[in-house]
Amino acid sequence: MRFTIRSKLLISFLSVAFFVAGVNITAYIFNDKLNKSFDKLLDQRVAVLNKSTEIQYLAVQQTNSLRGYLLTQDPEFLDELRSSNAAMTGFTSEVEDLIVRPEVKESFQELANTDASFVRSSEQLLVNLERDHDQASALAYFKTTVLPLGEKLGPLSQQFVKHQQQLLEEDRADNASMVNFVNTLTSMLTIITFLLTLLIGLLLSHRITSNLFKITSVITGFTNDSKAASTIPHIDVRSQDEIGDIARSFNQMAITLNKYSILEQEQRWLETNVADMATKLQGVNNLESLAQLFITSITPLVEASYGVFYLKDGTGRRHQLNKLASYAYQQSAIGADSFKNGEGLVGQAAIEGRTILLTNVPPDYIHIASGLGKASPASLLIMPIHFEEQVVAVIELASFGSFTGIQQSLLQQTSTHLGSVLSSIAGRMQVEQLLAESQVLTEELQTQSEELRGINEKLEEQYKNSEQKTKELEKTQTQLEEKASQLSLSSQYKSEFLANMSHELRTPLNSLLILSNILATNTEGNLNDHQVKYAHTIHQSGNDLLQLINDILDLAKVEAGKIDLVHGKVCLHDISDYSEQQFFPVARQKGLKFSTVLDADLPEALITDEQRLLQIIKNLLSNAFKFTERGEVKLHIHRARKDAKIRNGIAFSIIDTGIGIPGEKREMIFQAFQQADGTTNRKYGGTGLGLSISSNMANLLGGSIHVSSVTGKGSVFTLVLPSDEAGENGSPSALHQESAAAIAEPELTVEMPQSADELEDAVWIGKKILIVDDDMRNIYATTIALESKQVEVLFAENGLQCLKVVKEHPDVDLVLMDIMLPEMDGYETMRTIRQMPGFGSLPIIALTAKAMKDDKDKCLEAGASDYMSKPVKLEQLFARIHSWLSRQVD
Repeated sequence: MRFTIRSKLLISFLSVAFFVAGVNITAYIFNDKLNKSFDKLLDQRVAVLNKSTEIQYLAVQQTNSLRGYLLTQDPEFLDELRSSNAAMTGFTSEVEDLIVRPEVKESFQELANTDASFVRSSEQLLVNLERDHDQASALAYFKTTVLPLGEKLGPLSQQFVKHQQQLLEEDRADNASMVNFVNTLTSMLTIITFLLTLLIGLLLSHRITSNLFKITSVITGFTNDSKAASTIPHIDVRSQDEIGDIARSFNQMAITLNKYSILEQEQRWLETNVADMATKLQGVNNLESLAQLFITSITPLVEASYGVFYLKDGTGRRHQLNKLASYAYQQSAIGADSFKNGEGLVGQAAIEGRTILLTNVPPDYIHIASGLGKASPASLLIMPIHFEEQVVAVIELASFGSFTGIQQSLLQQTSTHLGSVLSSIAGRMQVEQLLAESQVLTEELQTQSEELRGINEKLEEQYKNSEQKTKELEKTQTQLEEKASQLSLSSQYKSEFLANMSHELRTPLNSLLILSNILATNTEGNLNDHQVKYAHTIHQSGNDLLQLINDILDLAKVEAGKIDLVHGKVCLHDISDYSEQQFFPVARQKGLKFSTVLDADLPEALITDEQRLLQIIKNLLSNAFKFTERGEVKLHIHRARKDAKIRNGIAFSIIDTGIGIPGEKREMIFQAFQQADGTTNRKYGGTGLGLSISSNMANLLGGSIHVSSVTGKGSVFTLVLPSDEAGENGSPSALHQESAAAIAEPELTVEMPQSADELEDAVWIGKKILIVDDDMRNIYATTIALESKQVEVLFAENGLQCLKVVKEHPDVDLVLMDIMLPEMDGYETMRTIRQMPGFGSLPIIALTAKAMKDDKDKCLEAGASDYMSKPVKLEQLFARIHSWLSRQVD
């Protein structure tokens, strides 16, 4: 569309006028609607407030009228009551219809419900009074049922009135604020209109004057510049007005005049650049330098942005074109570094000996990149280089534009001279290479001759020393066999000592934990707070001692190198779920954030020993929570790094924001009884065995533990295990090794009741339980615990006494059997009981403090129904007993 200068001026001023009128009309309409809307809202608020005041008055009058009637039996009070009830119901319904806001309607609903309850209660009171004529009962019913509702109506109605007054004031304030906003907006729009008018005027005048300036500057510059006299410049003015007409006429004249000088300029450009290229190629001594110089010079000369120089190598059918130099080459999956004859466009151009020009290059063929971005070229040119009618090289060029005829002519003429230069340099380099290879072969022969003489001398000397070393090895082997025998015997003594010490420590610890737990529970309520706290401290100390015993046994077992490993399919999601269940309560207690993360590229499961893996994860997480006072702890399961010693391993990283570990102590923490805060008054407690046990167990699983830390910022402990992923059938492979050390047998898994209340039922009352133990402390502690369940308790101090008690009391419901007993141990006692008539199904729970690794199987084979290791926890013992007693009831 053509716009004259007059049209532009007229349209600009009309646009401003319409915009000003639109702003004023919009402001007037908005103000009018706003005032009407707020007037309606304020009228509604006033109506609700007036009726709410009436409700407040009626709420008090209802209670007073009913009280007056009950005291005086005056019918006027009764009429006044019913009138108030009816008015109250009417006002309540009207106010409820006027309320719009959900939160206000919800708060008013409580007032309406209370009033309805008051009306129903008062009517029921009047009916009862009229029927029974019992004023005392009516007054009592009034005080207990009706009066509380009446007393509640007053505050509720008063609160609602205050709320409505507050809403009325807020609406008035909102109305004033909105009016101010509209006034401010109108003022701003008026200012914007003024500025817009000024801006349109400036832009319009600038547009007209700038186009005139372009025309005058181009004409003035052409007439004053003698160098540009051969080429008339173009005026870039695109406006569709009188100025644009002048510019287009001038440009048409310039095109006609410039055509005559283009051909002359192109020919001069071609001759100059052919001569320059020939000069540059002189004095080059090797093919790579020549190729790089040529492709670097010719590519920008023909306005290309990408170039590759391929040199032909080989003879006969083995000819191959190898990339020797490049310009702006990008290492990518597209393209190749070499081509055979006939392979690809490069090989095809070589075998045909002709130039291939592509003008519609696909978008994904190649990308030309720079620091700011990358794009696909528009044209591709592949040209062979000839010498004596044979192709010796190929160049490949890509450009964002099209290759012009003059540019292709330049490439043809420069390639003719390039072929002869390539042949000359290749011949000279071949001669130099043959000469260098000859010299190298001569030197190698001399060196090999000298080395052979030295080798013969060394062989003779080594033969003399070998006889002496053989004798020394035989002596060393004999010493090692003796040491191994002594070490095996020492390991056996150590295992037996630890097993016996476990029994001696667990036996008194069992009674200590049971009695301290009973005291801490304070079922009878006869202990004060301090005494309960002392009992809790004793119980916790006993648990700490138990953990120390278990850690020492685990450490001894690991150090012996004969730990049992049972490999199976372990689901990684189960590891994550286990960690969350175990440590979310710890995180909440310490006010820390705890999360688990599984990477998406992980297998579903891996083959390893699940029990040992969970023990390591638990130790590392416990360690992280112990030394982290603020921040977070995270378990991250991921693929091990590519530079890790274990290839394709699975890594379990425990990341914390704790105190960190100084560099000089990172190796020390994996030693037994060592911690990062290794002073005599350690702040964080513990034995320092967890990391030592975890490190040794990781080694047994074929993995390792790595640590990185920054003091004051946190630590990362990473367990890396081999990624022995489960196969399709998921069948586990088991690895069993003999164990010489004693360990605590893991407790059997039983279904625990939902709460302690479920154990307190008729199953316990009147049951008869026999305790067999040679330690009166355990008998005393267990008896006290069981008698709290209203159970009759019998006891025996050895196996012979147990058999006697069983015969005297054939109605025994359950036996708690210790294993280490004098005269007749627990195994023999259980076998004897099972052979006695009528006792084949008697529940027998074996209890032992020695806790050897095969004790569980030995107990079950001897006739035990169940197995627990000492010291036992009361809640677990009660659950186990409850389970067996319940089966008898069923």
